[in-house]
Amino acid sequence: MEGKSVEEDKHVRIAWGITGSGDKLTECVTFMEQLTKKYNLEVHVYPSKEGVVVLKYYKLLKEVKDYFSKLSTEKSPNAPFLSGEIQLGTYKLFLIAPATANTVAKIAYGIADSLITNSAAQAMKVDVPVYIFPVDQKEGEILTTLPNGRDLKLRIRKEDVENVDKLRGMRGITILSRIEEIEAVVKKNMQV
Repeated sequence: MEGKSVEEDKHVRIAWGITGSGDKLTECVTFMEQLTKKYNLEVHVYPSKEGVVVLKYYKLLKEVKDYFSKLSTEKSPNAPFLSGEIQLGTYKLFLIAPATANTVAKIAYGIADSLITNSAAQAMKVDVPVYIFPVDQKEGEILTTLPNGRDLKLRIRKEDVENVDKLRGMRGITILSRIEEIEAVVKKNMQV
């Protein structure tokens, strides 16, 4: 191992799926930038079609393109061929953060008709860990911040929370309760 630093030996390549949630999006992008720098991660970003819309709305698309080593936008459930890359072991893990209630419901019920849901299903089939940070985790009202800085009150539905709970019981999926838990996931996968 002559010539390699300890950091290179612990190199982790992550596939990061971004869905169409504005809630916690800015926080996810900021935290992933911090982790990438801190742990010398190679993060490939895979936004859904709606993820791109919301990244643009929050004026984050250019930042994500500029900061991360690769950005591939969804064209279909198999394009780009993320599920194939996952199956071939290109990535140590598949992170979906933030995850909309729609994405959570689809994964919970085995619907694999988008890039993110298909890739999650394929990852589970080959034992690549899937980590999901759903925005709708607790029933009730929350405040989220719009791109213009104004607050927006949202009501989290019982049905959405039940779908998150269903995911908690699925083999191969770990639900993250807070964005900061992503750091422990990174550390764990550096040791594997």
